[in-house]
Parts: sequence; C-alpha cells; structure tokens
Amino acid sequence: MASVALDLVTHDDAQPASTAVHLEDRTTLSYGELAELVGESERALRHDGKALVLCAGDRDLPTLVAYLAALRLGHAVAFLPAAAEIISAYQPEFVVPAPGQGTGLADPGYRPAAEPVAGITIFRRNSRPAGEIFPDTALLLTTSGSTGSPKTVRLSCSGLAGNTAAVIRALGITAAERAPTTLPITHVYGLSVLNTHLLAGAGVVLGDRPPLSLATWDHLIRSGATSFAAVPMTYAAFGPAHAGLLGRSKIRTMTQSGARLDDDLTMRLVRMMNQRDGRFFVMYGQTEATSRIARLDPADLPRRLGSVGTAIPGGTITIRPAPVHARAVPGEGAVCYRGPGVMLGYATGRADLCRGAEVDVLDTGDLGYLREGYLYLTGRTKRIVKVLGVRTSLDDLERMVERPGHPAAVICGAGEVVHLVGAGEVAVHEQQRRELVELLGVPSRHVVFRHVDRLPLTAGGKVDYRRLATVTDSRERPGPWS
Repeated sequence: MASVALDLVTHDDAQPASTAVHLEDRTTLSYGELAELVGESERALRHDGKALVLCAGDRDLPTLVAYLAALRLGHAVAFLPAAAEIISAYQPEFVVPAPGQGTGLADPGYRPAAEPVAGITIFRRNSRPAGEIFPDTALLLTTSGSTGSPKTVRLSCSGLAGNTAAVIRALGITAAERAPTTLPITHVYGLSVLNTHLLAGAGVVLGDRPPLSLATWDHLIRSGATSFAAVPMTYAAFGPAHAGLLGRSKIRTMTQSGARLDDDLTMRLVRMMNQRDGRFFVMYGQTEATSRIARLDPADLPRRLGSVGTAIPGGTITIRPAPVHARAVPGEGAVCYRGPGVMLGYATGRADLCRGAEVDVLDTGDLGYLREGYLYLTGRTKRIVKVLGVRTSLDDLERMVERPGHPAAVICGAGEVVHLVGAGEVAVHEQQRRELVELLGVPSRHVVFRHVDRLPLTAGGKVDYRRLATVTDSRERPGPWS
C-alpha cells in the first residue's frame, strides 16, 4: 500500500495569486510563493520510503513549510520537542528544529539535509532506516494527559482530510477568510484552524504571540483577520480594551473549544458578536478525533445554552452506559464518537508506527447526555470517585460551587478526602468548601482547602489535574504554576 498524501497548497481552491500567509513583518506570501517554498522543503525531505519528520517549532514559517511539504510527500509529521528522549523513542528520519535551535543533533546521528529552507536547516538521520510506518499515518500529536512523556496519538491522513473538510462545512469557511494562529499548531485545535483555512484556499495570519497581547491585535487588525479562535481562559480575560480592539478589526467569527465555557460568558460573547453581525461558535473536540467532534450553531443560542452542539458532518455521537453517580442526569453516560478523524491508536515509540487502525468507535472519556441530537457534557469518567461509599462526580461538584473570578478545582486524595484547590480570595473558597461538605453530606474534615497562586493548565486551557494531584501528595504549599 502506497503512502497517502495530503496537499494543502496547490489544490483547486488554492489560487496561486491569492494571499496564503500574512507574516508579522508585514510581508505576505501568495499560494504560488508558498508552493515554491514547500517545493524547496520537499527536495530536502526526499526519502526512499515513508519517513517520520519531527517538527519542533510552532507557528513559524519554517515549521509551516516543512509540515506542508511532509504531508504532500506522504510522510508522517510528529509535532514534538527535539529532546533526546523523544528522538531515541521515535527515531525520526528528519528533524526540523525550532528557529534558533538545532545544536546537539549531531550526537544522535543527524546531519544537515540541504541548504536552509525558509531560513532553517533540516536535519537527516545518518543511520539505516528505522521501522516501517503505516502508509496512512499523517500525524503524531501529544494529548493533554501525556505531557512530559513520549506518548502520542496516531492520526491518519484520510482522517485528517475528512475531519478538515467536515469542519470547513460546519463553520462555512470560504476563501475570503483570514484566520490568525492564536493557538499552538502543535495541538489539534490550533492545527485545525490552519488546516481548514488552507484547504479552503483562505489566508492564514501567522504569529506566535499571546492571543490577547497588543502586538497580536495590531497584527490581526493590519492583516484584516476575519476570525479568532481561543480557549476559555483567553475569553475569560477578554476585557473592554480587547472589545475596543475587536471593534477596529474585521473579525466576524469567534470559535471556542478546550475546557467548558461558563454560560454567562458564552452569552456575553454571543451578544458581542451579534452586535457586529458576527457569529460565536461553541465547539468540542479531542486529539483522538483529529480535531472537532461537535459544534453549536450560533442560531441555537440561548435555547441550547450549555450544549456543545451536534456532531460535525459525517460524524455520529452516541451515549453508552457508564457508572452511575449521585447527581447523574437522566440519560447520562459515556460519550462515544464515530466519524471523520477517529485516531488510528496510540504510540510510545517507533515500533508502534507500523500498526494500522485500532479504533473504530472512540470512547472520548467524557460523560454527557443527548437531547434532540444536542450533546451536553457533564464531566470525565475518570473523575467519578467514591467518598464515604457514595459515588460522585468531581466535575459536577466544581460546577455547583463555582464563582466568577475565583478559579477552583476539586480533586480527591487519600483517605477519601476531597481537596478544594483555589486561586482566589480565601474567604470565597472557604464558603465553597462548606458548600462541598453539605453537598457531599460528609464530616467537615473530609473536605480540605488548599490555596495556590494559579491553577495549572494544559495547552488546551483545561485544568491540569495530573499536576494538581501533587497538592494531595504533600503538606507543602503547591505552586505557583505558569
């Protein structure tokens, strides 16, 4: 079976004279000019068989060019750091370092493959080829739960193409759009923004500064960006100054994914975009599904407030039985997804890359229920615990005691003790702690409050419960986290 390729640069919707990339130095690249750079990168990435290309950069032109070239050649791309542990585990044939890096690659056996392309040197492995790669493999991406380890999700080229096309249909993306890279392309949400707009023949506003920085908004306004993608923690910090900058922009579409977005904030953003004759999309996705699973049509708000919407075109969401907890909603169960983009499987090293598809229906690990085809998420299956014999959802408890401006997380420690970890005013969190005692119906000593400077977050903007678990393992004050 021949390697499967994906062309995001020279397809029918990519007009050579149309602007493909807006750079921060105020220069632009047309699709024709981008194709020339991709062609140069392809020559440096030529290989006898399917190769693994490790891209260590993020939202910079060399990384973009190498990524597009690798996909067009039918190679697999790993968005991973060029760390010794990763290189040893996956043995990539090529390494594309982040700009300004690349030293130390000679030790594991790499040499420059050609002259620099787009200002960066691509390195080729000197030793004999490593293990075979399944022909349809396109991407290796980390999940929020595998930070700090070489575990990745194996995504297929056919799934990438199918999910990208489905999201284009779901959001109505056209060649007239210009989308900024306000999210890392090393993770599925940010990468989906890039892929969908290139496949639609639209423009990409390339930059890697924080999404709410003045420099970012200056770039968005100058380039004529028409959309904005962000996670909830970004929208929570979207203040009057940003609303003023939005008013000077051409942005008419905003999308959200990652963690749950507060209902009041959702409606504030909806009203803000309605005033601009624009749209605000609540979305839901996972790395294991390549990107998007569901999206909520703005026309369904506020009637469907709290829902993440319906499945993207070609997808099906079902609910399977799951362990019942004290406050389970009727019809609640494990959220499962079948459709474009379901992963091939996981990998922890090169030996896993020869395997084909191992997943048909994806168990997302989320709990939720369906109402007239609309999905409502209620928590994570692994966040169902027993406290003094009563099974309860920690996510449920968080929602029931949440306070605006006082970020808090609920986790379970040893001895059936529930920990409330908060980064706001101590008095407010103490009130939350007392509410948790009442909700759980347990003695006060079974709910403990710990204060942190800030809650640790994953790249997707969700609370990093794995890192937060250190709170329960030590009497020392945790944090701060960045």
